Amino acid sequence: MVLSHWVALALFTARSFAQGSLADYAPSFTKCPDSALVREFTPASQTLNPSESKFIAERESHVIPQSWESWLGDGSSIGYCTSEFTEFARIGIAFSGGGLRASQVGAGAISAIDARNKTAAAVGTGGLLQVASYFSGLSGGSWLTAGMYMNNFPTVQDMVLGSQPGWLMENDITFPAGASDPLAPENLEYFSLIAQSIDAKAAAGLMLSYHFLSGTNASNFFDNSSHGAGQLWSQIAESTFFVNNEAPFPVVLIDSNGTFDLTTLSTPLDLPVYEVSPFEFASFDPSISAGADLTFIGTSLSRGVPTDKNSCVVGFDQASFVIGSSSNVFLAAQSEPGGTAEVTDLQDILGAPVDTENPADAVVSKWPNPFFGIAPSTFVDSNNTELNLIDGGFNGEGLPLNPLLVKARGVEVIVAVEASADTEDNWPNGLSFLFSQERLSTILADTHQQLPEMPTSTDDFVAQGLNLRPTFFGCDTTDTPFVIFLPNSPPLTGAAPFANGPTGQTQYEANETQAILDQTFNNTIGGFVPNTNSPDPNWPGCLKCAAVDRSRFKAYSRTIERSAFCERCFTQYCYNPNNLTSAAELPNRQLTYAGPTSNSSV
Repeated sequence: MVLSHWVALALFTARSFAQGSLADYAPSFTKCPDSALVREFTPASQTLNPSESKFIAERESHVIPQSWESWLGDGSSIGYCTSEFTEFARIGIAFSGGGLRASQVGAGAISAIDARNKTAAAVGTGGLLQVASYFSGLSGGSWLTAGMYMNNFPTVQDMVLGSQPGWLMENDITFPAGASDPLAPENLEYFSLIAQSIDAKAAAGLMLSYHFLSGTNASNFFDNSSHGAGQLWSQIAESTFFVNNEAPFPVVLIDSNGTFDLTTLSTPLDLPVYEVSPFEFASFDPSISAGADLTFIGTSLSRGVPTDKNSCVVGFDQASFVIGSSSNVFLAAQSEPGGTAEVTDLQDILGAPVDTENPADAVVSKWPNPFFGIAPSTFVDSNNTELNLIDGGFNGEGLPLNPLLVKARGVEVIVAVEASADTEDNWPNGLSFLFSQERLSTILADTHQQLPEMPTSTDDFVAQGLNLRPTFFGCDTTDTPFVIFLPNSPPLTGAAPFANGPTGQTQYEANETQAILDQTFNNTIGGFVPNTNSPDPNWPGCLKCAAVDRSRFKAYSRTIERSAFCERCFTQYCYNPNNLTSAAELPNRQLTYAGPTSNSSV
């Protein structure tokens, strides 16, 4: 998608004949509850939201044990007797940013670890999703999170291309009737609907709602339907699948706005990071250490108390606004030639807030500050009535590891699904880990677990081939979580890749999407065999070994020794600084994108 110079005229024209109203996007007012709307804690005595603690306790006592049994059986296939474990390790899954590429890659990975996928279940990788306690996403990963949690946690094929009615990615996010003619009647109708809701919610979020929330299908895409209006993030907690603890606990990350560093291509790491769960808007950063009731987010508060007890806001937590805040849908335009000026025009005409320091680098979401007056000596925005929030990966942490490393959550195994575009060919290179390690060690040492040992540079990460195949980190320590790294990578078979389209690509045909899902699925179930292009028949068992490894320390009276099968797996898949691997062990991997920009067909 290349943003046309006609966009300003298109939007102006659309605004001039906008019809109807999308009133469901506007928040409303109600009497405030008697219960506290903000909870505070300290870095040394973190607490979770009581509803989150209840959810995790119920899922881990009533659902996950049966899921482990279904996935591992008695454990004998990987050399264990799982009946000796008193409990299993707590697992969280993180899905990175990276636009529609990341959403699709994440979806393919989910399909490969979902027991509801018969192929994945038969191979042995399907089941990891069912034993997870947490699910985190940012930017494009937050779109995936919304697709799952705002649509009753569907299977991937139904969610993306099937009867949900799918993500409709053949319709461009910005110009759904086609970018070649911005003034086409259907584009104008689309912009008229977007323009109506600007005063209530950000345009970016509404654009995304057409694809990732319920209410839109091919037949009503351009009419005045609700298109996700009135769907609240807090309503996830009311969904039957959530009430029954059938899915992991979801968290979306959002960053604070700050001056964009053109050297590091990020905002400062010392700015607060926020998270949104079905129950609260919170920050576990030591400078804040507070959480606000998500149902009433948007209410004017001072030191956690409503300024008017008869006027609390409800409905501010529109799901479209949450994922719009966690991402920058206009990054697509920015990344194209001439896009910087056009993005500024687009933001200005839509009425969306513009970052005056870097107008092309971020669409800023304005949130009423629920922590006004709290922690004035440490919280940079304590005296500001609004929070300026941006894409959850703009501080360089492209993987949403932050919530999974909160000490109070006690996550022991992290599955990191990484689809960032760090290299010239849009593959990850470990950069997100490096940013997170720096923030963890310098700012979050008292509040968050640290990451295990990893390469200290992106050059080393790439030279060792760790961005081209699954890798386990933390195999020989219990001081940090165990990390299962599943990077977006070229097909292990040597086939041409379709999963590394540019972040700025905002439209995919159905056959392209299917190719991405298939290639990611096959990589996720395939592992690798050094110096070949063959899948590893032992990989599904090795994935089980990684997921269950920390459970060895939860036996009745002793630490269970790692099984011989798992030892062989770890020799192949664990990062070992004393025995470095090489990218040369992964032959014939094609790196160049084979999608439409290369004039290739799927």
